[in-house]
Amino acid sequence: RSRKLKGLTMSKKVVVIGSNNSAHDICAALYEAGVDVTMVQRSTTHIVRSEPLMEHGLGALYSEQAVAGGMTTAKADLIFASLPYRIMHTFQKPIYDKIREIDADFYAALEKAGFRLDFGADGSGLFMKYLRRGLGYYIDIGASQLIIDGKIKLAAGQVEEITETSVKLDTGVEIPADVIVYATGYGSMNGWVADL
Repeated sequence: RSRKLKGLTMSKKVVVIGSNNSAHDICAALYEAGVDVTMVQRSTTHIVRSEPLMEHGLGALYSEQAVAGGMTTAKADLIFASLPYRIMHTFQKPIYDKIREIDADFYAALEKAGFRLDFGADGSGLFMKYLRRGLGYYIDIGASQLIIDGKIKLAAGQVEEITETSVKLDTGVEIPADVIVYATGYGSMNGWVADL
């Protein structure tokens, strides 16, 4: 990864368009390589830190404690897959209510930095966003703190124009750019299946 980024360190400014998993990872890697990087957030994003996700969202099935209690991967996968999608959100919402309470300061700091958050259309969080859309989230492993600290710059809006030297947003903001990275996601596989 650092080999690929080496050439970018000569660039003064990189703009990453997108604000989900790939965009966060790319921005963090660029920052760590010494690049001046700005993330463009075009719509709200669900963020959940890895630790509370594992503890409260997956711990009963996928953890050392679960293994100690007799849980196997095969059994955990079967239990998780056996929940009908139609009612899964009712099991997920209390988990994300708890995570939101535990990480209130973290979410407040992200919002103060200008990051626009969501917890899914009905507050049911990561898994339902994944199942419904296949995008719109980031499992935080450190990039959020870089945004909070201003190390990854943040801009919000839709891309209106790309020039030789910048990205212009519909908000009137113009971001200088030597390199532009599109981390704009992909469509849900459910959509492809429906089309077929």
